[in-house]
Amino acid sequence: MNSTSSSHNPRPRLKPDLLRLVTTGALAATASGGLLHWLVGIDPAAAIPKFTLCPFKALTSLPCPGCGMTHAFLALGRLDFAAAFAYNPLSFPLAALMILYAAGKIPRQFHYAKVSQYALFAVLVFWEARLLR
Repeated sequence: MNSTSSSHNPRPRLKPDLLRLVTTGALAATASGGLLHWLVGIDPAAAIPKFTLCPFKALTSLPCPGCGMTHAFLALGRLDFAAAFAYNPLSFPLAALMILYAAGKIPRQFHYAKVSQYALFAVLVFWEARLLR
């Protein structure tokens, strides 16, 4: 055994089962918010504080790429696609990926690094367009 190699990983990682549970919980919360809206007329978005929740925006006064994502997911839950798009268009691909992941449709050999590079590029392009608007 090589003395320089170590079996200890210094960076703790979420286990795939825990990550799937968190993803499923987030999707369930989105669907529950939609049900509350449709069944009893309660709007969960109204319960969100009006102050800035985003630390990036609080420090820079600029919207981050994820700004509006909470409201976008609440809009998706009530099937208000136009509002979700207005809050943050990135909510659609993110919701699709979350659904696929929660359903176990993303294979283990998925090339996360390559997809992450493309996703980061898309987020940066979106962010630049949002800042220029």
